[in-house]
Amino acid sequence: MDILNSIEFSPGKPTVLQIKKTETIRMFCVALGKDQLLQKHQAKVPSLLLVLKGSVDFLIGGEVITLRELETYQIPVNTDHEVKGRLDQNIILITQELKSF
Repeated sequence: MDILNSIEFSPGKPTVLQIKKTETIRMFCVALGKDQLLQKHQAKVPSLLLVLKGSVDFLIGGEVITLRELETYQIPVNTDHEVKGRLDQNIILITQELKSF
């Protein structure tokens, strides 16, 4: 799959592109424009964020963590957080562990 050509950037809200979903894993990309916000939410399962393109601010517990291309961040489970795009085009990949083996 060519993620860059498959995902669309929307001026109104972040867009999501499903990459893979099985009983044990879910992978999806989120496209964010500059200053676009992925509203406050929680990860209910262990999740890893990878910046594929651009740069984002990860807002958690009053702290701002800036992540750039190819940087990762392990998202804490059941903790409020937001993600904000820093450049005109930002793409993050989220990998979620749905079940333990």
